[in-house]
Amino acid sequence: LLYLGDGKMDDTDLPHRTKMTQMVLDEYRKEYNKTKDDLKNALGRISMTTDLWSDPNRDSYMAVTAHFMIRGEKNKLEYTTRLV
Repeated sequence: LLYLGDGKMDDTDLPHRTKMTQMVLDEYRKEYNKTKDDLKNALGRISMTTDLWSDPNRDSYMAVTAHFMIRGEKNKLEYTTRLV
């Protein structure tokens, strides 16, 4: 979506804020459903890991990652991770 038009851009070249919101939500839903399907179809067990950290302003963050196996191309086992 980033476009450097050498100063030749006008307002019609940029999506409206509501369009951008809709595009972000559509992408989120797509990734959410893909992750949900991958976790449902995981082979064996699903392991979870966490990571905690804070920034210099003392804002805290936590990430939870799922680790699991799936059948990939040519029916090969693939190790996969997803940020949940």
